[in-house]
Amino acid sequence: MGLEVSHYDGQSLSLTAPLNLNDNDKGTAFGGSLYCAAVMAGWGYFYLRCLQYNLNEGAPNIVISKSDIEYLAPVDTSIITATCSDADPVIWDGFLSRYQERGKAKVQLSATIMANIDGVEKAAVKFTGTFALIGFTSPTPII
Repeated sequence: MGLEVSHYDGQSLSLTAPLNLNDNDKGTAFGGSLYCAAVMAGWGYFYLRCLQYNLNEGAPNIVISKSDIEYLAPVDTSIITATCSDADPVIWDGFLSRYQERGKAKVQLSATIMANIDGVEKAAVKFTGTFALIGFTSPTPII
């Protein structure tokens, strides 16, 4: 896939992948690659936010429990960009409260992949996923 982080600022995460590693027989992005890029943008964003909140030592143990994706238009840009962001800080307040009460919590996030459609930059793929933090793995001891 060739996924790389292209941007993270605490409010959004963008991942990029080259079309030439993810194309189908039509010369556009393969649907499975678009799905994976969107899931990884959501998962990566959630992972980084968990680290940002410093909830526990170790790596966040995250699973995706539900997802939905809409393929609205073909993606034929040379670089595919999947972006996950959230404009509502209230979701994180609820997430943090639930995690502190139960030791696990979930949050719904969205990711978008844009494409040039009739000369206008528009959403070509819309993804929504529910990601759950089910604890943390133990930090690896330094030997």
